[in-house]
Amino acid sequence: MIGGMYEVGVLAALEEGVFEPARGCDFDVYVGCSAGAVVASVMANGVPASELYQILDQDRVDPLNFQRSSVYASNAFRRAFVQFARFVWAIGKNAATGSRPSVPDILARAEHDFPAGFFSLAQLEEYMRTALAARGLANSFAALKRPLLIPAIDLDSAERVVFGRRQLAEVPVSQAIAASSAIPGFFEPYSIGGREYIDGGVGFSGHADLAVEAGADVVVIVNPLVPALDDPGERSLRERGLYFIMEQANRIYSRSLLQHNLEATAARHPGTQIFLIQPPPRGTPLFGPSMGFAASHAALRYGYTATKAWLAAHGAELARRIARVPLSTIA
Repeated sequence: MIGGMYEVGVLAALEEGVFEPARGCDFDVYVGCSAGAVVASVMANGVPASELYQILDQDRVDPLNFQRSSVYASNAFRRAFVQFARFVWAIGKNAATGSRPSVPDILARAEHDFPAGFFSLAQLEEYMRTALAARGLANSFAALKRPLLIPAIDLDSAERVVFGRRQLAEVPVSQAIAASSAIPGFFEPYSIGGREYIDGGVGFSGHADLAVEAGADVVVIVNPLVPALDDPGERSLRERGLYFIMEQANRIYSRSLLQHNLEATAARHPGTQIFLIQPPPRGTPLFGPSMGFAASHAALRYGYTATKAWLAAHGAELARRIARVPLSTIA
């Protein structure tokens, strides 16, 4: 959720530096994927970014104060341990089969015994549903103050789907968020209406095309997933272990997808102007697994201060375009 905290900081800075104070950070359409879907759902409900920033920064008692328990139930890690034990059992059982089994053979034989994921997203869906209700906010796409689009991937058809339009506009926002957040391997696929969904970032990044198709001539993309470059003051990624190596690989993949998406969107819609806000590859608090108070709040504040600096260079042009044309934000 560190990326989501960074996005809130970015939006708060945009609200303060570009939009009219009375208007707030009021984009015409919001597109949110995974953690960005949580942020976008709150923005599309009309909650000012500055208000959400203060709730998180000051750790206020508020339904919108996102915590680790918002994603993980009290028994989540016990359940994950059981799933991991099942994973180890499947390998061990099949390793004992045959005279000289190889690793590929073991994995091939064990695949039907592997769990679908280690964690469930039921807790996140419940949190979003109850938090929106407690705040008097809409959990229906049709009732939102601004259009909201949440992409996910249909696991069995291998296609991107978009909650918030056509027949998927009937799905509750909280369920769409859970579907878009199902990181493969980590979370189980999320089931809705007999279909299985995984993270909307699988095979896609940015989703700028969705904003343009919705009518936006100016698109602001907030991208926290930037690969880390070697920093002389830090240990190498190899020395930091498996999680960091996997995270780096995911970010490299995401960057490539984002570049492709932006190039394709620009080619198809040459009149669209896209502003990309993202952290530099060194010296940021946005790389790592921690959802602890200190790490998440560092990301929140970094998003705000870094975007204030970005606005000093690009704010005038963005403000000029915002005053004249429909626009979108993608988190």
